[in-house]
Amino acid sequence: MTPVVRFFKFTWQALDATRKVLHLLVLLFFFLILIAAVSPKVPPIPSKAALVVAPQGPLVEQLSGDPLERAIAEIYGRERPETLVRDVLDAIKFAKTDDRIQALVLDVSALAGGGLAKLEEVASAIRDFKASGKKVIAYGDTFDQSQYSL
Repeated sequence: MTPVVRFFKFTWQALDATRKVLHLLVLLFFFLILIAAVSPKVPPIPSKAALVVAPQGPLVEQLSGDPLERAIAEIYGRERPETLVRDVLDAIKFAKTDDRIQALVLDVSALAGGGLAKLEEVASAIRDFKASGKKVIAYGDTFDQSQYSL
């Protein structure tokens, strides 16, 4: 192979590699813009806010059914309302240390029980939140025994 052919072969390979890298960067930029457009926007928390905890259905340790069944039921609007007790406990725990959260509003209107142990666990987290000096407000249209225990 002559030096001129080797030079053109090297130049062609360098240009091809540059093209591939530029295509990869353009695709990466496109997907980042697409992900940013589709991702949910998190609203900013004002300097003085209240955390509203409104559990729907029973408090559960694990959601019933497999994820595919739950997704199909949600698409058809037939999902069973359930609230993970861990989600409620984590929200209360993080709100306790967040200086922007001034109060906890507990709306138990749609709570459908969930067992004494889970209710006591949430009640303990609420007592811990209240011990931090922040207010707790409970709200409900009517109260059954599980709602009243909270």
